[in-house]
Amino acid sequence: MILHWSVAALIAAAFVLAWVLPRKSAPGYGGILEWHKSVGLVVLAMVMVRLLWRQLNPVAPAATLTPVEARLSGFTHWLLYVVMIAIPATGYVFSSAEGQGLDFFGLFSAASPLATNRGLSRPMEFLHKTGQYAVYALVGLHVLGALYHHFVKRDGVLRRMLPLPSAGDD
Repeated sequence: MILHWSVAALIAAAFVLAWVLPRKSAPGYGGILEWHKSVGLVVLAMVMVRLLWRQLNPVAPAATLTPVEARLSGFTHWLLYVVMIAIPATGYVFSSAEGQGLDFFGLFSAASPLATNRGLSRPMEFLHKTGQYAVYALVGLHVLGALYHHFVKRDGVLRRMLPLPSAGDD
């Protein structure tokens, strides 16, 4: 549960940083971009930890799921993991192919491992930026599914994922 909500909060932070990112020539651009990139790499690392955790500690599907719901839930979760890995990975390759290094939260700096390559950076930029819409759609489905379970099926699935036990009571 901690990994779930931490990743959700960090993804939200990365999107907010991207939304408030000024033009390249504006003051503050570099700092906000570095925070965005740093948060994205933390998201990538945490998603990898979460995948490992899920492999070592599988969660049984709710007993109230129909076979179709179980398949839809599994497919949506799988797609979310793919997108949560693809967005920071393509962002890193995009940034590196632009010749940009990384200043990780001011703790350390790393030069770009790639030579500047516009032929690589452009498709990575496209995938990185359009990936956000996949996240919006998948998170929307995820939330709708949780609300469906809470208000229609009343099966406790949402309460199982809320950080406060009493927060999800009917």
